[in-house]
Amino acid sequence: MRTKMVKSIFKKEMIDILRDKKTLFMGIVLPLILYPVIMIIMTQIMSASMSSMEKDDINIAFEKTPNQELIKLMDEEKNDKNGNINLIETNNYKKELEDGNIDAYIITNINNNIEEYEIYLNSSKEKSGTVINKLENIFEKYKTNIVETKLIEIGLSPNEVLEPVVIETIDVAKTEEIAGSLLGQIIPVILIIGVLLGAIYPAIDSMAGEKERGTLETLFTLPITNLELVMGKYMAVSFCTIVTALLNVLSILLTLGFLFVSGGVVEGISLSSFNIGELIFPLIITLLCICLFAMVISAVSMCVCSLAKSFKDAQNYITPVMFLVLIPSYASMIPTIKLDTFTSIIPVVNISLLIKSVLGFNSEINLVAMVFISNFTFVILAVILLSKMFNSEEILFGSSRSFSFLEKRSNIKKGTVPSMSDGIILYAFGLVLLIYVGSLVQMKFGMAGIAMTQVMIIGIPLLFAYYIKSDFKKVFSLNIPSIKQVFGAISLWIGTYVGVMLISQILIMLFPKSMEVVDGLNDALFMKDNFILNLLIVACMPAICEEIFFRGFLLSSFKDNKKTCTGAVILTGVLFGFMHMDFIRMIPTGILGISFAYAVCKTNSIFVSMLMHFLNNGLSVVVSHFLSNIEHVETSTNVSSSLSIFQCLVYISISILFIGIAVKLLKNKNKNKEMCRN
Repeated sequence: MRTKMVKSIFKKEMIDILRDKKTLFMGIVLPLILYPVIMIIMTQIMSASMSSMEKDDINIAFEKTPNQELIKLMDEEKNDKNGNINLIETNNYKKELEDGNIDAYIITNINNNIEEYEIYLNSSKEKSGTVINKLENIFEKYKTNIVETKLIEIGLSPNEVLEPVVIETIDVAKTEEIAGSLLGQIIPVILIIGVLLGAIYPAIDSMAGEKERGTLETLFTLPITNLELVMGKYMAVSFCTIVTALLNVLSILLTLGFLFVSGGVVEGISLSSFNIGELIFPLIITLLCICLFAMVISAVSMCVCSLAKSFKDAQNYITPVMFLVLIPSYASMIPTIKLDTFTSIIPVVNISLLIKSVLGFNSEINLVAMVFISNFTFVILAVILLSKMFNSEEILFGSSRSFSFLEKRSNIKKGTVPSMSDGIILYAFGLVLLIYVGSLVQMKFGMAGIAMTQVMIIGIPLLFAYYIKSDFKKVFSLNIPSIKQVFGAISLWIGTYVGVMLISQILIMLFPKSMEVVDGLNDALFMKDNFILNLLIVACMPAICEEIFFRGFLLSSFKDNKKTCTGAVILTGVLFGFMHMDFIRMIPTGILGISFAYAVCKTNSIFVSMLMHFLNNGLSVVVSHFLSNIEHVETSTNVSSSLSIFQCLVYISISILFIGIAVKLLKNKNKNKEMCRN
């Protein structure tokens, strides 16, 4: 890749983006005016509204004439901040409450010298909260006065009787921590929205806009590679998004500074008690998080927009992405969701929770590192996917059909092969269902929920393939393998499994806290004293359902007609690892997924990957059932706390030996050359 060519594409894209007034407004003008308008003006409006409600008169009706002392207390409530409490008469209190003529109706009963008051009000009215607070304060004073009077009459001290214990709460939290805790719930959502607005329009203009103007074809006539073109465009979109993100942060800081100077956004928090130096590190981490997140959103937006044929189509395609990003961003507002080893690898959620934790001064360096590593991984994956999509003529210059499922089934030709866009949509849809539906079902129904999730996983590609009239045998590689290929697949699994064991042990040594996740996963996956059921649900069902999804539909859709299936094999494996949503299993499972896809590509039979998948999960079931003292996960067993160099060399040697044997057994110069070219 030539840096000079990438810079030239970058300059060209920046010129095109800066010419678009809509992009300039959304990326520069809007961030600078949005937050002052929202935070300052709305704060003043709310403050003025609350002050106005406090000064409004309150109309109260009593069933009977109230005690004179009580009336006196109501009169004393009037001051510069509070309105009058007017006593009026009514014959139909329900109608008067409904019409707003009275704010409360009070019924008085005396039972054994005890005064009982029932307060009726209409909670749908705006003033109801203010009314009930004032009345509760008045009746509390009235009750206290009566009690003190009676205690004095019998010669007792009211303070000794009513307040024998005095409790004082002292908040040791620093002003910066209070402000950070408050801002950490709101700022992540605002920043993520700002990043989205900054990425969408440059991505649409750079991808769909280029197609609509007819200039993309001209770019491909230049002496540049697709990777250089992709990187130039990506750098331009990322730069615009990062600038927008920084402007968002700057605008928020200036707005908050103004609010602090003018009296503070929260009672007890003011600029005089604020140590700006304490927030330097959290602000730096927040800036880095936002910049990294901006790079992820830029790549994702470009991938989606590359599927569109026009500016209008791109806007339609990007709308679901906005919802998928905005919904997880609200994780910072949910008190029970914390940043841990699991949430640190969930896209969007990890950024939202990390900003919340660093602003609240309770972040852990290992979790911060995991968030950065996971987001950097997402950037690389998205760029690889974008580069792969640029190599597909069907996506860039194909027919007007981008997604097969958008076509009427009667218009789809029989034997249609799923395109890359179909594979991307299928994976995205399956991932969303797994996160939001699968996790809920599994928590509620346990092992039955896992089985239901597997049925959902296999049902999605089968229904999709049926709708687009695909040849099931071709798309899902439903061919019987030879005995030689079966032994080759078994040898490949052994070699990969041994290598994965080594990687798993290294990861657990680096991240020992992840063992808690592993133990929790083991308890959730395996049902004690039920070997057959465990083997069926944990080993057999995933071997069939997940292979149909990944090594069937996805692998077929990612294959390129003009090149070998190397890219499809790697991409399918990476997506397979990512779908497991667990850091400690993501890398090992991804490697296993690559080996499964390689075996299918070499044999043109999905049954070999089903066998490998079954052996992998089945071994964990056997170990967990018969050797309960051995730690187990889907991709590793017998995890030790230390690993010597000799053990590493043994693992590596065994892995290379069996993989080498597998390559020999799976090698078929004439047949496989044609298969891997699809």
